[in-house]
Amino acid sequence: MFKVSIIITTYKRPDLVVEAIQSCLCQTYPPFEIIIGDDSPDDVTKQSIEQLQLTSNIPIHYIHNQPALKQARNVNMLFDAVEGDKTVLLHDDDLLLPGALEIMTQAFSENPAIDIAYGKQYVINESGHIEFDNSENFNHSYFRSTLYKGSVLTAYEAGLSQQIPNNGYMIKSAIIKKTKWRTDIGNGCEYEFGYRLGVEGYNMYYIDTYTSKYRVAANSMSGSRTDDAAYQTYLILKNAPNHTERATKIKRQRLTERAPIAITQAIYTSSKKEAASILFSPWYGLRILSPRGFKRLLLLAGFIN
Repeated sequence: MFKVSIIITTYKRPDLVVEAIQSCLCQTYPPFEIIIGDDSPDDVTKQSIEQLQLTSNIPIHYIHNQPALKQARNVNMLFDAVEGDKTVLLHDDDLLLPGALEIMTQAFSENPAIDIAYGKQYVINESGHIEFDNSENFNHSYFRSTLYKGSVLTAYEAGLSQQIPNNGYMIKSAIIKKTKWRTDIGNGCEYEFGYRLGVEGYNMYYIDTYTSKYRVAANSMSGSRTDDAAYQTYLILKNAPNHTERATKIKRQRLTERAPIAITQAIYTSSKKEAASILFSPWYGLRILSPRGFKRLLLLAGFIN
């Protein structure tokens, strides 16, 4: 049997992280350990987790980062802390479905050569309700459909396209002991990690079933003016090589999708010069003539904020 470590990063969301932990405790294939890295400035999350520790048969290790490590360093600290031979990363506002670990460990058992396994994500709203139509569209846009089950995409294509999700995947712990999140590219660290796993050729395996729930909430980081994830992702994509015909198509698609928010994020977090280069690029194209394009021109010129 595999020993699966689950790691969870959290910041000032005690109720949600407790829900995330409970989804780990309800697995049909019990985890070896659960480790939480908490960047919260207070002890509210600590107190909530202590209540779970009293009744759990599964070890729950709590680490309070003081001072806070921030996202990438928190993840890397947890990577170093795991003792299982497989690791699952989970965000504090997301959830594992009860059969997630069993499904993913079975994939490893049946396919010994794979390095990373993952399934589909349900999209849930702030209240935790599943948005079924949105979920299907969401997964389809990331090549998570029957057509691509298994290792149809190359490792590079899986990383480039984000077929490997931002969390909820299972990875060999030996990989994360040597391949860490970058701490020098803002919120692009999440995408860059999956992309780099693909560049380095680790064997990806997509399981065509739902294994987790991905929450889209009003207080998500992506809604913040300090977020630069789309902009940093755009820069990575722009410089990504075209190894295959499909990779070329994926790159064009993703650059076109990321360009609008990358412009806005560059204005708020980086530089207006960089924003202008995207605004007038072929990846934004004729959308510059649309109402939103005109709004971005006004934002770039400083007439609105």
